[in-house]
Amino acid sequence: MSTGPETQARHSTNKSNDWREWGAEATSLSESINAQWKRDQTTEKQSIIQATRFVLLDTCAVIINGLSSDLIQDYSKNNANLERGHLHFPGIQQTLSVHGLINVLSAAAPWNELVEGNAKTHGRPALHVVPISLGLGLSLQSTLDQILQAILQGYEIGSRFGEAYSVPPGEHVDGTWGTIAATVAACTLLKTTPEQTRGAINGALCQMSRSLFAPVEAGSYSRLLYSGLSAQTGLQLALAARAGLHGPSRPGRPSSDHQQRWPLAPDFTVRPKFAIEESYVKLYPGARHLHYGMDAALHWRQSHGYRAKEPLKQQDFPSTITIETYSEAIKYCNQSQPSNRIQAQFSLQYATCICLLTGDTSTNIFDQSCLQHPDLAILMSRTKLLANDHQAGRWAALNLTDQQGRSSRAESRPLKGDPGNPLSIDDRITKARRLLEDHLETGWADHLVSHWLKGDLSDGPIPDASKQNASIEEKARRD
Repeated sequence: MSTGPETQARHSTNKSNDWREWGAEATSLSESINAQWKRDQTTEKQSIIQATRFVLLDTCAVIINGLSSDLIQDYSKNNANLERGHLHFPGIQQTLSVHGLINVLSAAAPWNELVEGNAKTHGRPALHVVPISLGLGLSLQSTLDQILQAILQGYEIGSRFGEAYSVPPGEHVDGTWGTIAATVAACTLLKTTPEQTRGAINGALCQMSRSLFAPVEAGSYSRLLYSGLSAQTGLQLALAARAGLHGPSRPGRPSSDHQQRWPLAPDFTVRPKFAIEESYVKLYPGARHLHYGMDAALHWRQSHGYRAKEPLKQQDFPSTITIETYSEAIKYCNQSQPSNRIQAQFSLQYATCICLLTGDTSTNIFDQSCLQHPDLAILMSRTKLLANDHQAGRWAALNLTDQQGRSSRAESRPLKGDPGNPLSIDDRITKARRLLEDHLETGWADHLVSHWLKGDLSDGPIPDASKQNASIEEKARRD
C-alpha cells in the first residue's frame, strides 16, 4: 500500500467553496504529487509507479483491442489523410500526427467499453489521460517515466474535479471534467510552470465540454469522440498557457447553472491513497453499471446447474424478470429495446438477458448476431427494472418467476476488479494479454506487456518499432 501525496507547507486545505481558488488549489496538489512521485522512485516497491503502470497497460490493451474495429481504422485513415504524421502505435496501420493519434486512441478506448473507471468520479479518468499522454509523449519523445507522471497527474487532479461534478439530467460524463484531466496531463508533459498550469486549469474550467446522452440513446458512434475532443481542448489550453494565453488567475462570475454542476467544491486535500489505486478494472464489456446484473445472471445459471455458455432451456425461461439495482445504474442504462452495439452497451435489460440466455460475457455479446438472437426478445419483454438505494455500493439482484409461478433470486457477488475486490497481478496481465493477442503476434504482445510493466523508466513508451511492424505483417498474413 502506498502513501498519497504528502503535505507541503504551501498546500491549502480547501475549506471554501470559492471556485476562483480551484485552479490554484489543484496546482498546489499537483506539486505535491510530483514530489511524491520522486520519493516513490527511491523506494523498492515503487507502488505508485506500479499502480500507474497497470493503468497504462490496461488502457493500452483496451485501445489495441478497439483498434480492430473497421470503423476505428477508417477514422484513422481519415485522420492520416487530413494531416500526415510520423507517429507509430501498435495496431494502427498509418503514421499519424499528434492530433490524429490522440483522436484515434481516444475513440478506440471505449469501443468495447472495457476501459477502467473510478466509481467516486462516476467516470473514467484513464480514458481522458492515457491517449493524450501517449500521443503527446510520443510526439515529444518523452520517456516512459514522464508519460507515467502525466497519467498520474491528470488522473488524480481530474478525479478530484470528477468527484465534485454533478452530471445534469440528459448529459453524459465523458468529456466533461475529463477536459481538466487532459489539460493537467498535457501540462505535465509540456513542463509548464505552476503559474501556467493554474492558468490552463482555470481555462479548462471556463471551457470544459458538455456531452449530451442523446448519442448513446440513439446508438450514434459519435459518442466515441467525447474524450478525444476534450483531450484536444486540453492540449491546446496547455500549449496556450505556455505562450501566455491562459485562463484567468481567479475566475470571476460562474455560469448560471454552476451550483447545479458543482454542488460541492472539489477536495484538494492530501489523502492516504491516490485515486488511481482505487479504480475498478473491467473483466466484462459494456458500461460498468451492467456488470452487476450480468454477474447476478451468471450466479443464477450456476445455481441452477448450467455450464458455462450452455444455452438456457426453454422450459427454464422465466415468466417475469425483475432487475433490482441502485438508481444510478437505471439512470444511465435503461435501454429497453436496443437495436445496435452502443445502445446494447448501455442496456441493463439486454446485458442481463443475453447473459442469462447464453452465459457469454465476451465482447461478442454486443455483436448484431446476439442482438438478433431469436429468444432474446422473449426475455426482454418480460423484464423490468427496480431501483433500490437501501443497499450500499454497487450491486444487482435478479428476481425471477418461473413458468410454474415459483420465485427465485440471485444477487451479484463482489465483482473482481472493484476497489474492495481487486484483481490480482496475474488477472490483470491475463486480461491485457488476451486483448493484445487477439490482434497482435503473441511474442510482440508479451514484449509490450513486459515493457509497460517492467521497462526502464528512461526508455520510450513503445519498444522497438521494427518489432511492431513485423508483428503487424505477421498478423496480416495469418488473417
